[in-house]
Amino acid sequence: MRLLFVLIIGALATSDTFSLDMSLGHGLSVKNALIYPIALGLVFRMAMTNRSRTHLPIVNVAFVVWFGYALLTWIACITVIHYPGYEAIPTMMMLKGKLVDSALFFFTFFYGVESEKDFLVLAKTLAFAIGMANLMTLADVAGIVNLGITIGTDGVEAGRVFGVFGHANDTAALIVCLLPLLTAVATSSRGWARLIWYTGALSSVAVLLLTVSRGAYVGVAVGYAWALWLCRRYLPASRVVTWVLVGVSSLIVCGALAAALMPDFTQVLTERILNQSMAVSAATASSGRTAVWSMAIEGMMSNPITFLTGYGWRSYELWHTLVTHNYYLDQWFNLGIIGLLAFVTILYQTITTALRSIATAKSDLRPYLVAFVFGMIGLAVSVFFVNLETPWDYIWMYVGLSMRAAVDAVQKAQSASAQDTRTTLEPAGSVLHGRARIGRAGLVGDVRR
Repeated sequence: MRLLFVLIIGALATSDTFSLDMSLGHGLSVKNALIYPIALGLVFRMAMTNRSRTHLPIVNVAFVVWFGYALLTWIACITVIHYPGYEAIPTMMMLKGKLVDSALFFFTFFYGVESEKDFLVLAKTLAFAIGMANLMTLADVAGIVNLGITIGTDGVEAGRVFGVFGHANDTAALIVCLLPLLTAVATSSRGWARLIWYTGALSSVAVLLLTVSRGAYVGVAVGYAWALWLCRRYLPASRVVTWVLVGVSSLIVCGALAAALMPDFTQVLTERILNQSMAVSAATASSGRTAVWSMAIEGMMSNPITFLTGYGWRSYELWHTLVTHNYYLDQWFNLGIIGLLAFVTILYQTITTALRSIATAKSDLRPYLVAFVFGMIGLAVSVFFVNLETPWDYIWMYVGLSMRAAVDAVQKAQSASAQDTRTTLEPAGSVLHGRARIGRAGLVGDVRR
C-alpha cells in the first residue's frame, strides 16, 4: 500500500513538473487509475476485516455534506433552473475532479496509512516532490532546463513566475501550506540528507518570492504568527527566536537569489507590495479584489435566498470573467452557507485535531504535527485572497496522512491512560492486590521481629 501511495505522489508531481498529459480518456487519468482501485481495496478490506470504525466523524460528515449539496445544486441547475450557458457534462466533470477526487485523496490516505513508518515515508515523499518541483522551477527560470514555466507578461501578472502548480497564486498557496513540512523534514534529518532537504525548502521560499503573491505573503505573516500563538506551549522561546532569525536570513538569501535569476523581480515586488498595497484606493490596493467581492455580494443581494442556497455548482463563472480571488466567497456564492460551512468545518476540525495530538505525540512525530498546524492556518489565511484549482490533490493527501498520525497519537495516549487507570483501580480480588497484601504482611512481620 505504501508503494502505491508513493507512486501517486510521484505521478502527480511528475505530471505537473514536466507538463505531461496523463489522461487515459474523458474524466480518467493515471491519477484516477491509481487512487480508485486503492479506495475500493480499502473499502473491501474494511468490510472483510470488520475494521469499519469511523474516525473524525465530523470531518466525514462535512465531506459528505459538501459533495452531496454540490451534487444537489448541479441537478437543480440542469433540470429546474436551466442557466443559459450552463453545460451539464463539463460541470459534472469539474464536480468529480474538484470534490469527489479531493474526498478520495483525503479518505484514502487517512485510512490507508497504517503505521508511523508509513506516515514518515509518505510525508518525506511529498516534501521531496514539492521541493524538487520548486528546484526545477528555479532551474527553468535560470535557463538550465526548459520546462515551459509561465512568466506573466501583461497587467498585474507581469514578471510573476507561475511555477508548476498552476497559477502563481496556486503555487504560492501550496508552498505556504507545505513549507513547514519541508522544514520539519529538514530539521529531523541528519548528515548530508539535511542539506538536501534544506535545499528543497530554500528553493520553495525562492519560488514563493518569485510568484509575488500578496495573498500568500499574508498567509505566511498572519497565518504563521497565528499558528505560533496556538503552538506556544510546545515551542520554547529560544527556539522561536532562533527560527525567526533563520527565517529572516533565508528570506534575504532567497530574495537575492530571486533578484539574480530575474533582474525585474525587485521592480515587480516593489510595485505590488509598496505601490499597490499602499494605494489610497481599496480596489487598487487589493488588485481589484474588493471590486470583485462587491460584485459577487451584490449579485447575491439581488436574490437574498442565495445567501443560504447559493446559485449552484460552478455558476459564478456564468456571469463573471474574473475569479472571486477568495475561496470562501467562491464556495458561498456557488453552494451557499451550507457549502461554505462544510469547507470551514473541515479546516477547523483538522487543525484542532492536530493541536490536541501535539501534546501526546512521540517526539519524532511532534514536529510534523506542529508543521501541519502552521501550514493549514497559513493556507486558511491565503485562500481568503486567492482561488485554488490545481493544488488541492496535494493538500488533501497531506491532510489525510497527517490526520492519521494525529488520530493515532491521541488514541495511543488514551489507551495508555486507560491502562494506567485500570492498574491503579485494580479490584481487591486481583492478583496485584494479593501481592500488595503479601508485601505489607511481610513488612509488618519484619517490624515485629
